[in-house]
Amino acid sequence: MTGYPRTTEAVNFPLLPSITERRLKLFNEGHYASQNLTSALDRARVDGNKAVRMTLWSAPGLEKPAFEEATAQLKSSKTKEYQKGDWLGPSWTNHWVAVDLTIPEEWKKLEEPVIFEFDPGCEAMIYTTEGHPLHDGVIGDQEDRRVEHIIPRAAVESGRYECIIEISVNGMFGLGLNGFRHQQPDMNVSFQLALADIVLCRSEARALQIDFQILSQIGTHPNSEGSSMSRRALRASNEIMNEFRRTEGDDQDGSLDRRIRRCREIGWEVLGALDEQGIKELATSNHKAHDDARIWGIGHCHIDTAWLWTYSQSQQKVARSWSTQIDLIERFPNHHFAASSAQQYYWLETLYPSLFQSVAEQIKAGHFHPVGGAWLEHDCLLPSGESLCRQYLYGQRYFMEKFGVRCREAWCPDTFGYCSALPQILRLAGIDYFFTQKLSWNNINLFPHSTFNWIGLDGSQVLTHMTPVDTYNASGNYKELVKGATKNKNLGVTDECLLLFGNGDGGGGPTPLMLNKLQRLESAANHNPEMPSFKIGKVSDFFDNLCEKTQNGRLLPTWRGELYFELHRGIYTSQEGLKKGNRRMEKLLRDVEYYATLASLQNDKYVYPRDELEDIWRDVLLNQFHDVLPGTSIRMAVDDALDIYERRIAQTEKLLENALTALLPDSSVANGNIPDSSESTVILDPIRQPRTEVISITDGPSKSGSITTQKGSSDNWLGLVQTDHFGIGHLISADNTIPPSVEQQGDAFVLSNKFLKLTITQGRITSLIDRTLDRELILAGPGADTAGLMLYEDFPLAYDAWDTEIYHLDCGTALLFDKVSIVEEGPLRASIQTESTFGKSKITLKFSLDATTPEAARTAIRVDVHVDWHEKHKFLKFALPVDIHSANATYGTQYGLIERPTHRNTTIEQAKFEVCGHMCGDLSEPGYGVTIASDFKYGYAVEGNTMRLSMLRSATAPDPEQDQGEHDFSFAIIPHRDRFVESGVYKDAMRFTNELYQRTISNKSLDGLRKIQFNILGERSETLILDTVKRGEDDAKEGKRTVVLRIFESQGARAKGVLRVEGVSARALNWVNILEERMLDEGEPRWREVDDSSIEVDLSFRGFEVKTLQLIL
Repeated sequence: MTGYPRTTEAVNFPLLPSITERRLKLFNEGHYASQNLTSALDRARVDGNKAVRMTLWSAPGLEKPAFEEATAQLKSSKTKEYQKGDWLGPSWTNHWVAVDLTIPEEWKKLEEPVIFEFDPGCEAMIYTTEGHPLHDGVIGDQEDRRVEHIIPRAAVESGRYECIIEISVNGMFGLGLNGFRHQQPDMNVSFQLALADIVLCRSEARALQIDFQILSQIGTHPNSEGSSMSRRALRASNEIMNEFRRTEGDDQDGSLDRRIRRCREIGWEVLGALDEQGIKELATSNHKAHDDARIWGIGHCHIDTAWLWTYSQSQQKVARSWSTQIDLIERFPNHHFAASSAQQYYWLETLYPSLFQSVAEQIKAGHFHPVGGAWLEHDCLLPSGESLCRQYLYGQRYFMEKFGVRCREAWCPDTFGYCSALPQILRLAGIDYFFTQKLSWNNINLFPHSTFNWIGLDGSQVLTHMTPVDTYNASGNYKELVKGATKNKNLGVTDECLLLFGNGDGGGGPTPLMLNKLQRLESAANHNPEMPSFKIGKVSDFFDNLCEKTQNGRLLPTWRGELYFELHRGIYTSQEGLKKGNRRMEKLLRDVEYYATLASLQNDKYVYPRDELEDIWRDVLLNQFHDVLPGTSIRMAVDDALDIYERRIAQTEKLLENALTALLPDSSVANGNIPDSSESTVILDPIRQPRTEVISITDGPSKSGSITTQKGSSDNWLGLVQTDHFGIGHLISADNTIPPSVEQQGDAFVLSNKFLKLTITQGRITSLIDRTLDRELILAGPGADTAGLMLYEDFPLAYDAWDTEIYHLDCGTALLFDKVSIVEEGPLRASIQTESTFGKSKITLKFSLDATTPEAARTAIRVDVHVDWHEKHKFLKFALPVDIHSANATYGTQYGLIERPTHRNTTIEQAKFEVCGHMCGDLSEPGYGVTIASDFKYGYAVEGNTMRLSMLRSATAPDPEQDQGEHDFSFAIIPHRDRFVESGVYKDAMRFTNELYQRTISNKSLDGLRKIQFNILGERSETLILDTVKRGEDDAKEGKRTVVLRIFESQGARAKGVLRVEGVSARALNWVNILEERMLDEGEPRWREVDDSSIEVDLSFRGFEVKTLQLIL
């Protein structure tokens, strides 16, 4: 017999999900606050001056005083009382509060936690009275804002507690005008102190609150209908609400505590037991929990080094966020936290030394993990190849020096696209793995992989993971684990993924609530096979496990070439001043290192300024942060970066002068004085590419028949220079050249030289003829019938400074040249100047053709641009429709070239309507092509046969004055025979974008310039570029002399040659990586001594390969 009844009067029915789900919301919130769980969270609460005494000192202006100064001021007469309801402001100001708490006598013997709840409405950080940062106060619109500070047990028992609080009047995401995050800051914001209470907690009620939150998440998930676990969680939630009730006196007679316990036990039927013993077995407490798991959790806090706030505010955000993690590590024994960016560690080291020491201790203990290996989370599109190398050189060296840690994973979760040179650079920096998630933001195509092998332009690969959770700011919620388990695009190979949890962008990181939620989710997974298993661990362990399970990546799909980000395409152009400053610094530092290396080897009194150069490099790398260099920060942050460029350019120019003076003691900067007979003007070319060209010179008109000069149109003088492969040249005569010509023919203006003939008529460039082939190059194309300026409406869908959308190309207006005039007429240069006025703006273009030598293969049209720009939501481009048919255009990129489509057959091709190019963009067909070369203009839009160079755009958020004002820049149009890669135009673009130095030098010093030289020889070596010449990073420290040479193949071809080094005697050579460590997987360099002071090294490169050679002298 069974116990099943024969008859019944029961009326049972399943829950009505829609009703139950609405009911659940009333348990923690809503209009029953006096009867629901909210009423039971505290046993007692006190406030007011008897319990909470606070003294306030406000720093003057926008000053950010250190703890010592602030606490001294708190003892002065400049303070006032601070209490609930008081307001602090205005925006960006800093205030300090001395807190003195008296704990009620009757609380001292109770075991419940006592906390200080403090909510100033803005960001804050709590210190000990000795100045050690304890943790932050996370304020904002996020679920996990943190307002509680746990008072130490000893202080509770003593009845008194003191601390110091720093309050910063800004939100987690800045102070966007009218509450809109991405707008300019509101400079007159104040925040009100909402909480300053001492609270005796009811721990079980607070734990039930989190239990109930997770049960509700499981029970109401959109996919809950077919899930037994979800239905059981919904029923448990409903039963908890049925069980919980408030009665009179229940908090005195113990019935409330017993009822709360029963409610928890109901939830544990789904979640598993979460008593003290159960929690000890979970991942937050036990590192052995779930060695094999589908979801790998790691605490993380993405702190934008500047964005809607400045560098100075980021320094505070780092201290707030990281001190909180130290606090959590002490409370959750297996909490792991990953933080990138050596720059942020450096800030901590210099500004918060005691906290830095705590971080170092937890790194050693294995809980706090430096990741990324870079100086910071850099932009990956705009910096040069050498800049990207320095990001990892200085980042990895810092982590090794301070913590003995070598990062093995690159970390760019929020960067706006990834260049195809990056895999090679990462592998040369000792990094095998790469993490991001940004491509999940694509607004056209869904990226097809979660885990894959990313292969760069040279064939180097990194194992890459893009978390299917699609965020680096997870909150520890059920839906995030479900997404990680079900949205993984590579489930046929691996079902494991990373879950980065913690408040980010504006800092904060993981909170106690997040870790408590993850405890419950893991416990539920242990008791429900439907739930994905979860663990907490190191990022490098996740990748190592992934690598092993995929047979070293062999089972994973591959992706070749760039990771193009289909959203923030406006960043190639926004904030021109930042791009100009960055490029100026990149070139200056390259030149200083080259000439300083020569000087240090030739002049025993000269000391290579290695430490000063690293200090400068660090600031350049700082400004390459992925919200600074792209131009997507507030005006205050932009101004900070521009100030850095101004200061560092002056400092670097001084270093350059010191190096050249040491190298050439009898020389000086050519200052416009005509040299006497014992002197001459020497031209120095740091990139050492032979050239004959017209330049603006500092000397006046020449009295020598051996030199030809011309008065320029800008009160300058022009001269013809010729340099050799040593990078040394002189002003020469134009007697052997063919001069250009310019004339007005009716309404037409015609500019020509031996190779080209350009015609402007009816306000546009209507003809461009290659005279050697009698070939017309202008042909009407998509969006442009003739060549010239185009102005486009620019109203992106979401992110103003970040984005430009495909439809802007349909909203263009051809700008006419309102005025055209002849301004230079030879013999060296002929020029036509045009003026265009529109809206509130004016643009002047000067088109120039120069004299040509008999041996010249081609010529360039130089275009000098001056813009007085006062437009809003407009995009200025130069359009050039050419008679060339090609399915692909070629663009410069870091250490090479990249091809992209000119057609729009698929949505992937449509997405690439605006792309990034370094130095040049080219459209070629078999036998012929046209290149546009530019120095710090990175945006190109080639559609069909229409080439466009992006010049300026004027977003209004977050900087309403973006790029308003005057701008000067140049670009070149270079028609050429053959396809781009066979034409030699790459080096023409190098010459155009790299200026020469002019010095007055005594004739007897000329030979000193050629003492030490580096030259690459051989018929198959033309595509090899010696990009960097520097001294070794550890020369001074280790008392040795080394020279480091970085060479790359530029065209994608196999290359062989010989590097000839003259003027030095080497005792050993090594192929080294970016970190200047010997490469064990490269053979020994094949080299030989030519004589006592010269060597030759055999070179063999695959396409786009980068190699670094170390000469030990």
